[in-house]
Amino acid sequence: MILSQKPAKQPLIRRFFRTYWLTISIIVVLTTASLLTIRWFTVTIDAATANRLAEAQREIAALDETLQQIIARNEAEEKARRLAVAAETAEVILSNPSNAASVVNPADCNVSDVRKDPGDIGVMVNKKHCIQPLSYAPSDLVTVRGATISAKVAPSFEQLMTAASAAGFPLSVTSSYRSYQTQVATYNYWVSVSGAAGADTYSARPGYSEHQTGFAIDFANASRSCSLSCFGSTAEYQWLQANAATYGFIQRYYAGKDAITGYGAEEWHYRYVGADVALDMKAKGILTLEEYWGLPGGTY
Repeated sequence: MILSQKPAKQPLIRRFFRTYWLTISIIVVLTTASLLTIRWFTVTIDAATANRLAEAQREIAALDETLQQIIARNEAEEKARRLAVAAETAEVILSNPSNAASVVNPADCNVSDVRKDPGDIGVMVNKKHCIQPLSYAPSDLVTVRGATISAKVAPSFEQLMTAASAAGFPLSVTSSYRSYQTQVATYNYWVSVSGAAGADTYSARPGYSEHQTGFAIDFANASRSCSLSCFGSTAEYQWLQANAATYGFIQRYYAGKDAITGYGAEEWHYRYVGADVALDMKAKGILTLEEYWGLPGGTY
């Protein structure tokens, strides 16, 4: 029987490698070198890209910081300019209050140029923010329980007065809405008593009084035997402190806040700002609208 023989493959493969080993080695070495070179370039490029990206981010951050400094400087310069203009305008009003309403641009005495709508309960009125226009008079004035106020205030004021009486602390009103011309007479009187510098500590110049908006009320006890500075010692005042915010009212001027509001403590002077704002201020322990809204106040 004749046995079939398989081709001798192994010797052929060995002969092939013996013949071409050098070529194969060169190919392997070159391939490995190429792969290593590619890897090196990739790592190098990635590192360079990362470094460049980091450098670009540093440059952008530096540019951003410079830009913010320029913006802050420009804002500070603009604020200083507006403060200077506002101070000059306040002096013009002081020198001729009767005619100021017709000759003064009210925008020149409103430093922040915000919260300037006198018909809005969120209006800011202080020594840095005059009423626009200066001669403004509310078109919705009503008289409720002896107070002449904006109709926006009337329902809450009525509720407050009713609640105070029900709690055994009835209140009366000594002052509410005052027109521009009334404020001219009021301020001029106090100037005659204390001089302009003295009057400015407790009386608003015409066009700078919250009473002109119809949102401010001065309270006293029911008999009016204790008003103004005396009012702070009454049980009625304590009731207002505890409950006024519920009806949207805040005491506008507190002791120790003179530099912020421009006035000393006035326990009798309340301003309507709405229950949302009043209660939020009370919850946060914020005593002034200037601090609550982040707006400047203080002197003219």
